[in-house]
Amino acid sequence: MPPNIISAYKLAKMCALMIDNEEYENINIDYVEIDWVENGANLKCTNAHHGDLFKANPEKLYINWAAAMQVQFHVCDLDQSWKGTREEWARHYLKVFVTSAEHRCQKMRETYVIPFLKYIQDYQIPTD
Repeated sequence: MPPNIISAYKLAKMCALMIDNEEYENINIDYVEIDWVENGANLKCTNAHHGDLFKANPEKLYINWAAAMQVQFHVCDLDQSWKGTREEWARHYLKVFVTSAEHRCQKMRETYVIPFLKYIQDYQIPTD
């Protein structure tokens, strides 16, 4: 069911393992999307789409931090412009992931920590 998802964190861990083990060509992540309509008691295929995750430019992947750090996309919209090697893809994805995570951490700190620090600076948690 769209959108397709993959854990951004698990994908980052996989990229790190690929780099650590220098294994780039023994894994593929392919997606197939089938467009269909109801046709009586059956489903009728109206279109099909294929996407290779390693051909998607990592900069164009959307990480939904609010939805458990998931990379989300519709296969029919999945960018397929990446021309680099798998090693380059893995390193580029990690750069995008880390940059995005750092930005998310900063935004969370600005939104959820800093505004409330003044209320707890001198507060001591009661002990029994």
